[in-house]
Amino acid sequence: MTKLALLFPGQGSQAIGMGIALADKFAEARTAFDQASQVLDWDLLQACKEGPEDRLRQTDVAQPALYVTGYAAFSVLRSLGITPDATAGHSIGEYAALAAAGVFGFTEGLDLVRERGRLMQAAGQEHPGGMAAILGMSREALQALCDEIQASNGVCVPVNFNSPEQIVVAGEKKAIDALVSAAPAKGAKRVIALNVSGAFHSSLMKEAAVHMKQRLSRVTFQNASCPVFMNVDGQGRQEASAIQTALSQQMDHSVEWVRTIEAMKAAGCATFVECGSGRVLSGLLRRIDKQLQAYSTETPEAVEEVRNALAAIGKGKI
Repeated sequence: MTKLALLFPGQGSQAIGMGIALADKFAEARTAFDQASQVLDWDLLQACKEGPEDRLRQTDVAQPALYVTGYAAFSVLRSLGITPDATAGHSIGEYAALAAAGVFGFTEGLDLVRERGRLMQAAGQEHPGGMAAILGMSREALQALCDEIQASNGVCVPVNFNSPEQIVVAGEKKAIDALVSAAPAKGAKRVIALNVSGAFHSSLMKEAAVHMKQRLSRVTFQNASCPVFMNVDGQGRQEASAIQTALSQQMDHSVEWVRTIEAMKAAGCATFVECGSGRVLSGLLRRIDKQLQAYSTETPEAVEEVRNALAAIGKGKI
């Protein structure tokens, strides 16, 4: 039987309206937003519904919003009898993937996400930097270019290996500006400067990562109910201490998304459902392997499509 994997998106997927349709239709989704607003002490549902966009883009707002929207979608699927064989999340999405696998509770995970967002927002202000998506360069060629730029312009490192054609680089602003200028002549088909508040997953996050590791050490992790394939190396883990170690490395290490999907495929996962805002991960999935089946959960209609498709392959209930 084909295995089912749930995927949870990361920063950049947030958008005004995220999660609202599910919260309006499903009590499980609404409960997640209501609980989150109590924990955060601000109205998360209103922020997702009304923005403004600039506020929803702020790291300390975007990360809780993405976590809760992802978990809300998972809660709806769970209510339909859908149980994953594996989970994975991109960057902040990894926290929702872990909560979905029972590694920690929903509100406990939200406390961690709030702290992570606060630390990363502060790190971005203390160590200004940026990120750029590079399309069409090999991992090796881009690494060589970043090494060249870093020699005279400061930190410049590939950090998100999203698909064979798309790699995101993080670094100091001067270095990212140099990269955006130089990459086309080195073979990049497209270069996109990203609107983010810091150089995430780079050494500029090192101090924040130390604080996050200390925060994680105070949480009791449970063994996962299914393998969680983790950013730091793409490998699946179920044992609590191994998960905690990998998560503590996440903030200032690369997101190995291609390796994650390839490892999930090797483990038998062929059907993937993106839980949360947008369809970014579904698009990346097709670029990694066109044979893999992807579904989204953005709307009640999309959830119904997922329910019918999974019931047909023996997952969930009709």
